[in-house]
Amino acid sequence: MDNTQFLILLAGVVAAAVVARLIRARLKGAPPISKHDVLMKRAEAYAEKSGFLKKAVRDYKANRHLSVRQLEEVEKALERTESPK
Repeated sequence: MDNTQFLILLAGVVAAAVVARLIRARLKGAPPISKHDVLMKRAEAYAEKSGFLKKAVRDYKANRHLSVRQLEEVEKALERTESPK
């Protein structure tokens, strides 16, 4: 087997491995919806009204995680924003 055939075989093996990983990831599906996802959807609706909510939504989208304290503050900010004035 010369170098050209070896490189073609190697490229095929790598392509098959990549396709297998993609298929496995797709079959795994999306993670279940958590209560934090619902809270952050509400926060996203009011993000234009509050700089804090805008930053919290951006951080949550980037990390898929906020601390307990941050989540409590988001809840308080939503209560203030949603309450009638």
